[in-house]
Amino acid sequence: MGAPFDEWAGLSHSAKPQDWSGPIVFGVGPSDVVGRSGGKPVYVTSTVRLDLYQVTEADALSAARACAELSRMGIWAVSPVILGAAMLEVDMHLKINEPVGWAKQVAGLRNAAGALWVPACRGWASCPQIWADVQWAASHGVPVMVEAKGVM
Repeated sequence: MGAPFDEWAGLSHSAKPQDWSGPIVFGVGPSDVVGRSGGKPVYVTSTVRLDLYQVTEADALSAARACAELSRMGIWAVSPVILGAAMLEVDMHLKINEPVGWAKQVAGLRNAAGALWVPACRGWASCPQIWADVQWAASHGVPVMVEAKGVM
């Protein structure tokens, strides 16, 4: 994996659940996200095949479940994986299947978000897209909340 993922894994393993003193908080479930986005949508980052810039059905279903959990709490959630899957269902030739197109879609959604949530989806700690989203949010002062702790 490499140094960035080692750092990410180290943060996850050493974090105390719900320690709100840093820019990244671990052990945060959907109900804990309530009130943390300043009235803006919560960006739900989830696994995606970044090497192929493809959204798999499993990735989309996992992201949809996470967004539904937040919705039940009255939180508006946005996910590029869900939107990408829906658009690619209609047109497999959209530019979101290419690196630049994906980056543009993600940037627009991240910029509108008041918080970023990483649900405990399979492969979250080794997904380059999730790592990129977390790095962006932390560097832009956007609160990062991670559901799992120490899960690889």
